[in-house]
Amino acid sequence: MADKGLKSNVVGLFAGTMLGIYSVAPAYALTATLGILAVSVGAKTPVVIIAGFLPMFTAAYAYREFNKIMLDSGTSFTWTSKALGPYIGWRGIHESAHAQMAKHEHLLK
Repeated sequence: MADKGLKSNVVGLFAGTMLGIYSVAPAYALTATLGILAVSVGAKTPVVIIAGFLPMFTAAYAYREFNKIMLDSGTSFTWTSKALGPYIGWRGIHESAHAQMAKHEHLLK
């Protein structure tokens, strides 16, 4: 079986910093918007957080199950490409990036 994972000394300081920032971004986004959420929905805040947690939990569980079968750091791109072909895998990345840009489009105006 071929070795998987990163080779030694491949990720430099800048790339390591970016990986660290991207790893904590979801937690920061939650804490940064918690006050706005509480003001917007008031006492229903726990219900909204749980409603948002459930789909994320199922996605994380699915990733865990995929990783048991096929360990790979490419996550959804790798699994989609192997199951449905590379075009669909790249299309998924494109659509995800497009959704992120559309979500923040108002900041560019």
